[in-house]
Amino acid sequence: MSDFLKFSGYINFAAGVMLILFWYLYAILLPYGELSDTLSILVLDKNWGLVNVLGVAGSLLGLLGLVGLYLKVIETTGRLGLAGFVLAFLGTALFLGTLLWDTILWPILAKHDHSLLDFTGPLYTSKTFVPYFILAGLVYAVGYVLFGIALTRSGQFPVLSGWLLAVGAPLFGLGAMFGKLQVYPRSVGITAMGVGLAWLGYLMLKS
Repeated sequence: MSDFLKFSGYINFAAGVMLILFWYLYAILLPYGELSDTLSILVLDKNWGLVNVLGVAGSLLGLLGLVGLYLKVIETTGRLGLAGFVLAFLGTALFLGTLLWDTILWPILAKHDHSLLDFTGPLYTSKTFVPYFILAGLVYAVGYVLFGIALTRSGQFPVLSGWLLAVGAPLFGLGAMFGKLQVYPRSVGITAMGVGLAWLGYLMLKS
């Protein structure tokens, strides 16, 4: 068990760093400043796959890291910790699903028909896509809020580390509701989450 917990420290640290790199490389490597009414301009860029692979890898590591974090505090967090862990795990899995189709399917769609990725196009007005996106964001947000609070109460990590997850997740997971302004709350949110995960990973390595 102790070996897995220490291994989880590396995983959480790497997950935090990858998620931050994933988000900010959008602005550095992709023509984000040219984004207007369609995602096609980003999806068809040569760096789209590279940027999204970081997000996929960070989310996959995040799933494993959550298991290690929960095992670390399982005896001190009770039902709150269990509920937070389950919802955070499911929310991360749902988010991973969106990243996978972003990475693999969207370039195919964009090459076939640019209008498919218009913000007023069939995907973003779909009665299945939009509810799924909202549900994924809600599960992600609620899960990390509960789990972050459980971490603050566990007495095994600094209070701030848990609050970084509890505050960061809703800003990132539900930030899309702010429309064209979503980049601001989502940037703050994923930065808080990334720092929180990396910090927790570092603390697990030191324990």
